[in-house]
Amino acid sequence: MTEQSELGWAVVGTGQVSRLIAADLALVPGARRYAVCSRDAARAAKLSDEFGFERAYDDFNAMLDESEVDIVYIATPHSTHAKLAISALQRGKHVLIEKPIAATAVDAEQIVAAAHDSGRFAMEAMWMRFHPAYRAMLDALAAGSIGEVRSVRASFGLPFDEPDSERWSGERSSSTLLDQGIYPVTLAVDVLGRPSSLTATGRIRPDGVDLTEHITLAYDNHRFAQLGASMVEYLEPSASISGTDGWITVPAPFWAAASFETRSGSIRNALGPPDVTSFERHGFGYVPMLAAVGEAIEAGLTQHPTHPLADSLETLGILDLIRHTMTDQVLLEEIR
Repeated sequence: MTEQSELGWAVVGTGQVSRLIAADLALVPGARRYAVCSRDAARAAKLSDEFGFERAYDDFNAMLDESEVDIVYIATPHSTHAKLAISALQRGKHVLIEKPIAATAVDAEQIVAAAHDSGRFAMEAMWMRFHPAYRAMLDALAAGSIGEVRSVRASFGLPFDEPDSERWSGERSSSTLLDQGIYPVTLAVDVLGRPSSLTATGRIRPDGVDLTEHITLAYDNHRFAQLGASMVEYLEPSASISGTDGWITVPAPFWAAASFETRSGSIRNALGPPDVTSFERHGFGYVPMLAAVGEAIEAGLTQHPTHPLADSLETLGILDLIRHTMTDQVLLEEIR
């Protein structure tokens, strides 16, 4: 990471993600922790004091009036991402938006349009793509470390909160697919590309909140990805990529892993001790992404080549298709 000029950061929201971002910003060269914003003034003040920010706000527009704010990290419910990001962009601020970039592909397209019109930097915070181990794994695959890649297996299932908790609500566009499923889908797209077809089943509440999904993405030449996500049960949160000459295993949690194991060659060699590739972790894991964003802005970029807006749109489009497929199946079950 290179030394950067100072960039004033504002964090919107005071949940767990905001706390992790606030902590990791302290480790990023040139990142000035300037503001925290929440509708609850007391919560904004508490997080601001705890992590060394200079100001706390309970008014988003008042915060945007501050010239000291250069970039806004949006870590609020999915349903608010588009409105807040567009407002910030229109006020001349750069934005980094907690994944998903928006609740739907239509909303995401509006963010992209606003970013284009403003000439400011905008990105979805897909931190997995910036981890050194993840980048090294993709490089190893491209170099043929396991031959021709044939399949991907990845799951993210952790019983976070009770299904009727405040966190999970249709009004907030809560979604296991958008919160957790986005990681295995992103991995599959990074490794295999856009699928030619897909199937998906899952559990959806009457208010539209999806709780589980089991997904198969199909590709040409009989390649495939088997993916799963859940917020009500454990699905082993590791990943593996298999090829004609071996396989790579990414330990749990695969979206934040600092290492991976490669097994390849003859059957005897492949079943023996793996080759382990590992990296030092910086903070909780957001530091590489936050530093990369700062460097991109300093360089005058409006998007980051590692995670451009077009990629966010493509992935969210696939997630929309998965949701529609699940919804159609739920309706068929009701008819029966």
